Parts: sequence; C-alpha cells; structure tokens
Amino acid sequence: MMKMNFNRLLVLLTPTFLREKVFHPFWYAVSTALESCKTDIDNFFSDMNYHVRVTPQLFSLEKMLNDKCDPILRRIEIRIPEPEQPFYFTENGNPTVPMKYFGGGVEKQFFMGRTAYAYDFGVYLPKVLKSNDMDNIVTALLNRYKIITKSFLIFYV
Repeated sequence: MMKMNFNRLLVLLTPTFLREKVFHPFWYAVSTALESCKTDIDNFFSDMNYHVRVTPQLFSLEKMLNDKCDPILRRIEIRIPEPEQPFYFTENGNPTVPMKYFGGGVEKQFFMGRTAYAYDFGVYLPKVLKSNDMDNIVTALLNRYKIITKSFLIFYV
C-alpha cells in the first residue's frame, strides 16, 4: 500500500491561522490515530486475501477445466473440503472420495487425517474421463493457472 505521512498532510490541509505551534500536538495526535486506522485496514485486507475460502479463481478454474476437458456436459467440479471431513487413501496410494464406512470395496481404505490439512481444493471428474492423459492434462492446466501455494487432489466420482 501507499506510504502516507498523515502528520504532514494534516498540517498542509489546515488553515494558516491554525498552524501555530500550540496546535501541533493536537495534529500529531490526530495523525497518529489516522495512521493506526490505516494500518488496521491494510492488515485486515491483506489477511482477508489469505483466508478467503471461495474465491473467483476457483470458479474460473472450474470453467476453464470444463471448457478444455468436458465442453458438452460440463461435469467437472471444484470443491473445498470441509475441515472435519475424513480423508482416505487406498492401498495403491490413490486418494478416494471420502467414505462413511471402511471396507466394502475391492481395496482396503486407510484413514489419513482431515482434509483441511491434506489439500486446499479437490477436483471432481466423472469416471468416464478417467485416463492417464486426462490426469496429465488436468494437472498441467491446474498447475499453470492456480495460485502457487494451493494444493489440489483429483477425484473420480
């Protein structure tokens, strides 16, 4: 953000008859309060940029993936995990959609923690699109257009 000297600005904006040395402590106190407010506002907006969970970028990523990989049916979704949603891996290391029960499938499932710590957003593709080429295309597109600090996992539903 822009660095401002509120003390000097207030002195320049005051009428000349109020620029006497008697008023300088008052203008200094006002400028200190203004600087504090500006610092708080700057901190709030910088923190908000890091803590917003759903951003326009997710919507644009979802649109871009649907345009490139599934232009007719547009079945690709991007979802942000819930903090308390369980996260599982199969024996071969592939992530699965979180399930309510262990077992019941061909492969054993292992509980790996909570999704909030595993990835930042999940890309849900239909099983019809499952192939190594599609994995590579989706991964390349997401790595090119996502925020560099965000991580993702691809799920097939």
